[in-house]
Amino acid sequence: MGKTLQFNKDQNLSIEGAEYRVTGGIEFHNRSDGSRWWEYCLLETRTRGIKWLSIDNIYEEYAIYTQCPYGSEFDEMNIFRDGYRQADAGQAVVTSCFGQVDTSPGDTVRYTEYEDGTEELIIAVEQWEDETEYSKGCYLDMDEIVLLDSGCSGQVESNRTLGFVNMKNLAVAAVILAVLGVLSYTYIQSNKKTIHKYLEGNINFSYQTSITSDLNEKERADVYSTDLSVDDAAKAIIQAIDGGTEDVQKNGEDDSVAILTKSEYCLVYTSTDQTTMVQISSRAYVYQSTNTPYHATGHTHSYYRGFYYSRGFFGDRDRYRQRTSGYENYSGETVDTNPVDPYKSYSDSVRQSSINSRRSSGGGISSGK
Repeated sequence: MGKTLQFNKDQNLSIEGAEYRVTGGIEFHNRSDGSRWWEYCLLETRTRGIKWLSIDNIYEEYAIYTQCPYGSEFDEMNIFRDGYRQADAGQAVVTSCFGQVDTSPGDTVRYTEYEDGTEELIIAVEQWEDETEYSKGCYLDMDEIVLLDSGCSGQVESNRTLGFVNMKNLAVAAVILAVLGVLSYTYIQSNKKTIHKYLEGNINFSYQTSITSDLNEKERADVYSTDLSVDDAAKAIIQAIDGGTEDVQKNGEDDSVAILTKSEYCLVYTSTDQTTMVQISSRAYVYQSTNTPYHATGHTHSYYRGFYYSRGFFGDRDRYRQRTSGYENYSGETVDTNPVDPYKSYSDSVRQSSINSRRSSGGGISSGK
């Protein structure tokens, strides 16, 4: 069993040097992907300010938030302009709660979280039945959350040490972890699953052509055709990368599907001659291009550019700041988040199944909820 954190009312914590008292807690359950997490209401001892501590023991993700009044900075377009990108979205139900919290079991919330380019800072938007709440926060490491109460049972399980540590053993462990980390990184890099590799090696997809960027001749997009439907092709691609999407969404006008990963941008669409096509490129290509996808309709082209502009461009702007961008004077459509998008749910389900499979075979757990 892995290390877990769980707290009760009136326990005292130290987080990043500040002391807090737990005044309440809410347990959430996202039924679409099975994830569960707790959010604890904290009262800072010195300032009497309120913070929220998010604890996800399944994915080992921890964050602390400050609730903020609404301002234009929380408009999604401004969030993207500030260099954030969507990290998570979904719907959850309250399964239990205690203490000073204004909710009850059975209440539902739609949530969207954004993280900045450093993957340290967070903006969270929670849509409840009667109000929308906005918060800013940052991720924490587990060892930054310290239970100050001594002798309290059941709050930190599975041999979590809150006090003294044998430094000699810690040093040895650090060396071992460093070596394992290098070996793991080498293995992961050599076995990294990408959409490009999948399309190249799968008989269901036939290479058609390549399109060179009109702003950087070193960047290109490859185009494949398939006899699969757009739906089947998109799901096959998501399955092939173990649900490792950063964002994915269907175009309601023509059913094309945009798939964004950390390094690639893929569009699955119906061409002007009614053939299912897949265009795959690096994110650098689409950042530095104004090209239309191969044999795409105007609606498809508009969605292709609008989705990237809304979900990927502002995060890539810092990464490619020395390069000419195809979006410097962009005035086209933007694409709002659809929290109930079927491909988002499918991707989450595939990713969870992959995680469970690795866990059952002794592997590690990857990213969070």
